[in-house]
Amino acid sequence: MFPTKIILGLLIGIGCSLQLSAQQKPAQWDLKSCIDYALKNNIQIQKSKIGVSDAKVDLLTAKAAQLPSLDASVSQTFTNSRIAGLSGSYHNNSNVAGRYSVSSSMTLWNGGRISKNIEQQGLQVQLQELSSSSTENDITTAITQAYLNVLYANEAVKIGKQTVESSEAQLKRAKQLLDAGSTAMNDYAQVETQLSSDKYSLTSSQNTLDQAKLTLKQLLELDINEELNIAFPDIKDEEVLQPVADKSQIYNTALSSRPEIKSGQMNIKVAQLSLDKSKAAYYPTVSLSGSIGTGNIYNSNEKFTTQLSNSLAQSLGVTVSIPIFNNRQNKSAVEKAEYAIKNAQLDYTAAQKTLLKNIETTYQDVISSQSRYVSAKDKVKSSEISYSLINDQFNLGMKNTVELLNAKNTYQSAQMELLQAKFSAVLNLKLLNFYQNIPIQ
Repeated sequence: MFPTKIILGLLIGIGCSLQLSAQQKPAQWDLKSCIDYALKNNIQIQKSKIGVSDAKVDLLTAKAAQLPSLDASVSQTFTNSRIAGLSGSYHNNSNVAGRYSVSSSMTLWNGGRISKNIEQQGLQVQLQELSSSSTENDITTAITQAYLNVLYANEAVKIGKQTVESSEAQLKRAKQLLDAGSTAMNDYAQVETQLSSDKYSLTSSQNTLDQAKLTLKQLLELDINEELNIAFPDIKDEEVLQPVADKSQIYNTALSSRPEIKSGQMNIKVAQLSLDKSKAAYYPTVSLSGSIGTGNIYNSNEKFTTQLSNSLAQSLGVTVSIPIFNNRQNKSAVEKAEYAIKNAQLDYTAAQKTLLKNIETTYQDVISSQSRYVSAKDKVKSSEISYSLINDQFNLGMKNTVELLNAKNTYQSAQMELLQAKFSAVLNLKLLNFYQNIPIQ
């Protein structure tokens, strides 16, 4: 049996582990907690950070090329041969010999390729860091869109439930009018059909909400059995109609801060360094090498230390390697590096244009959504009044079913238009702010 202290320690450890796991996930998920959790736990982000560490290893390797190499070798060799003696007869001659050496080499100059490679690998580290930032931005944007889709779907479900409740009340009243002989069976059937249609729409809205929650849960990479308790904040008019900065100002801010733009600039520098390295291959390489070694023979009459001393040999040399002809490899490398620079410049220009397109589109979506939101609010107000009056008149038998359903559909359509404009404006406002380095929350 385990000692009591060991069992108690295991239970405490499990309890602490469970508590830590619980602390990592919020009890209720709002937009900020979703983004914070994803930035800490998303697999793609973690892989991008590993890429940064990998690039730093390459940088250390490039710097190490400035240092001399050092190798040591030890060998033991057994030889056996037949040799002729003084009498002319042959006999076996065996010996065991040892060789011990240390050698070193170092590149003194190679046209600046080592220094250019160090500089290039340093830029690669920065590129990986920018790539990691881009991944974080992409995840943040995706989480924001998914979270607001959940809020939108939830509001649509609320409207659907209100519509069903209203249709149920109208069907009940239509039944009373039918029993009283104040309405025809055809009118009653229309109200009943409308209720069925509203229930179907509510089911579709609920399915859309469930799918939106699932999408958000998958982006957060939660386990299959984990529940997602979403916080549903009340979005005020001030959030929907907040002023928008000038799009030129937004673009200029984004140009100086977005990682994809910085990456484009840095890729041009990397390509230029590749060209410099390719041109450096035309220059000679000067290297220094040296070695020291000794040896011994085990069946010799001399002492071991004496043999090592007598066999000691040193060498020191400078080698100059001059490229003369290498089947056009250097020339081709230079030409390809020049093309790479042009491609990097085009990629940078394309990134700028893509950013401008995204900002202009998002900006226009904000302006359009805000204007539609204002108009939709007026439409909801007027259609609600109209629907309420017609509903009261229907209850009194003064309006027929067609007029009631038309007013109801107009009101419901206005509600959905308001809802769409509201969340479109909120989403695009958050994206515009994000382009300006304002955190999404």
